[in-house]
Amino acid sequence: MRRLEFYIILTADGIYADPDGGLDHYDPAEDEHRYANGLTGAAGDIVMGRVMYEIMDYWDTLDLDDPAVPDVEREYAEAWRATPKHVVSRGRPALRDNAEVIEGDVVEAVRRLKDGDGPPIGLGGGAELLATFAKAGLIDAYRFLVIPTALGDGKAMFRALDAPLHLRLTGTRTFSPGSVLLEYEPAE
Repeated sequence: MRRLEFYIILTADGIYADPDGGLDHYDPAEDEHRYANGLTGAAGDIVMGRVMYEIMDYWDTLDLDDPAVPDVEREYAEAWRATPKHVVSRGRPALRDNAEVIEGDVVEAVRRLKDGDGPPIGLGGGAELLATFAKAGLIDAYRFLVIPTALGDGKAMFRALDAPLHLRLTGTRTFSPGSVLLEYEPAE
């Protein structure tokens, strides 16, 4: 069975986006970016919410021929473009060729994606998506990159949980700007 692996960048106070949904509070260091490049490059598919998909459109439109684009960004854009995306949305967003809207029951759709062997499935999105898949027991790995910034207000990552999420620490890593990666699996 394929693994579903959640990754998100959080502020020190547990915020994943500012009150308007923006991410302007974060500019990744090269080592943080390379870590994300590895996750995206290893994923066989990516599941995400519509808002995250629209934010990530930047990587589909980045001019890879522009010599001013850093290699680390070019590497990420290439991995991003090569990976099929499955977008959770109530509407019909405009999608690129390698993306589709998940139709019907999103939990069952992701269960079907997990069936069989293959590379991990990346999961990115906000509080509701995390809560939906955590409640269904579908997430095999949680990765929280906690950055040394506190916003005080914004979209809290765990606000949509309706029960405690018990996790077991499996690893940590520190990055150059002082951010810390916390890796967890569901506690049994």
